[in-house]
Amino acid sequence: MAVFVAAVVLTVMLLVETVPSALAGLTRADLGVRRLDVLTRLGLVDGRRLWVVSLLGVLHTLAAVAVVAGLWRPAWGAAGAAVEALAFCWVLTRQAALRQHRRDLTIYTVFLGLALAVLAVDVSR
Repeated sequence: MAVFVAAVVLTVMLLVETVPSALAGLTRADLGVRRLDVLTRLGLVDGRRLWVVSLLGVLHTLAAVAVVAGLWRPAWGAAGAAVEALAFCWVLTRQAALRQHRRDLTIYTVFLGLALAVLAVDVSR
């Protein structure tokens, strides 16, 4: 029972980050595009590589659905958490390559840890 409670708590915490990211990506919300551009420096605000925004929106959406389904089907949750971990790793890699050593790096490291925690709990169930 304690593992299930941990899965619920960690899933909700991960969804607090991923659902807004999914919505921002799917709608290409200006705030989300500007935020991602600051993190990745892909020229998104200039209209370049906007497919990245849409792709991340779709990935975050599918991963969020899988993580919720993972409460009943742990393998789905593990798969969704793995997708989120890869997305966060990509952002962290971009930040490291751009030598962005500030608060965002720490925040995305926490997000990665949270995704890995959901992955670990779901694998253990």
